[in-house]
Parts: sequence; structure tokens; C-alpha cells
Amino acid sequence: MADVTSRDRGLLAEIERDVLSDRSLAETLRKCIVLGGRAGSTELRDWASKELRGYYGDNALPQHRQMPAIIALDGVTFNAKITGQRIGPSQLPDFVREHVKEQYELRDGVGEIEALADQARRDGGSVRLSLPMGADLAQYMNRQNGDEFQQITSLYWQVSEPALRSVLDQVHTSLAELVGELRAATPADQELPTPEAANQAVNIAVGGKRPRVTVTTAQSSGAGSTSTAGSSGEPKETGFWTRGRRIGALVVGVATIVAA
Repeated sequence: MADVTSRDRGLLAEIERDVLSDRSLAETLRKCIVLGGRAGSTELRDWASKELRGYYGDNALPQHRQMPAIIALDGVTFNAKITGQRIGPSQLPDFVREHVKEQYELRDGVGEIEALADQARRDGGSVRLSLPMGADLAQYMNRQNGDEFQQITSLYWQVSEPALRSVLDQVHTSLAELVGELRAATPADQELPTPEAANQAVNIAVGGKRPRVTVTTAQSSGAGSTSTAGSSGEPKETGFWTRGRRIGALVVGVATIVAA
């Protein structure tokens, strides 16, 4: 008879306890890397590493990390100081409008996201994240404006704490689904999942790809089969900046600063 108490021992059981507690996501993901190593699962190690180190280079950005963000500016006028004035993409120079949207691609590692969320809570509910070439854009827009008494001092994205917490919650949920799939695929008397079971668990919990199941039934005229497949989806990478863009002699619109 299988020793059911073995399900309460080992690294998988420890990760399960972490998921059900308030332990840091970063610490739990590091344990997933170790579990992936012990189980021989490259996919488990790779996923946990990307969430920890961030999605940089050629790593496709998951959908849950593309989050809503406000484009805002700070500036000064002759008799007022402007802070956090919201502007739309149409008020930016035309050569960057298609690349700077009211959306932020959060590529940082989970530890940095946790720190950003804590900072947002301390700073009144949001954090400022720099626009690409934000200082150059502000300088360019000031030159086009031509009014020395109306100057933009900074351009940035403003991201709320709930949006940041939502990203962390999605990772937490993926971890819970991962543990559930690993538990279902691991015998009670076995501490570690097989490499195939671990890879499949990652595909289901992270990629949303459940394997095709074929059910065969015996009939009088022979065997028949029915196939069903779960939905599948690949994270799609959308870049927010095109290499080689230069701020140069282009005719653009002017961003107007309205005194509060």
C-alpha cells in the first residue's frame, strides 16, 4: 500500500505550502528551479527562471505582463507647477506615437515587481516608470513649443499598485495550478514527478495547453475513437520601441501644458 504521508514530504510539498501561504513569490520560484532540476524538467526550470530574471532579449512577453498605464508629464509654467498631468499618445511627436501606448510591458523579475508594488503603496498608489528616451522627447517637445515659460520637465508612465498586484496574482495562480497538476500526476508514494509530468504541468498551468485525449470505445463493428483537445495559446511578444529611431528634424505637434 502506498505511503500517503510521503505526499507531505519533499520539495513539492514545501512548494505547495509556500503557495498557500504569504511567502514571497521569488523564494517559491527559486524552489521551482531546484524542483525542475531534480525532476529533470527543462521547461519548469526555464519558466521559473524567466519569472525571476525577467523577460528580456528574445523572450516573448506573456499577456499578463502587458498592463494598462497612464502617460503623464510634469512641467512648469510662468506661475504654476504641473505634476502628473495625463496626456494621450496623440500629444506625443508623431514618430513615437505608434510605439508609446497607454500600456506598459513589465519585463522585470518578480522580485522587482514586488518591490515596485510596495513602493506604489508608499507613494500614494502608483509608481512612475520612464518612457524610452523620455528626457530627449521632453527636450524635443519643448523646442517645438518654443515657449520658455511653458516647459516639460519629465515624461513617464504612471502605473497603479492594483495593476502591479494583478501581475503578481497571475504568477501566484500559475504556481497554484502548477502544483495541482504536479500533484495529480505524481503517485502518492513518490516525492518527485517524472520529467514528462513536470513538462506537461508547465504547459497546462503556464501555456494553457492541455494535451489531446483520445477515448477508444469498443463497438460491434469495431473500435471507434473520439478526440478532444484543450485550448492552447502562446504568449505574443509586442515590442514598444523600434531600433534605429532618432529624434531629429521632424515636424511634430506640440504638447500643451495646462496650468492646474
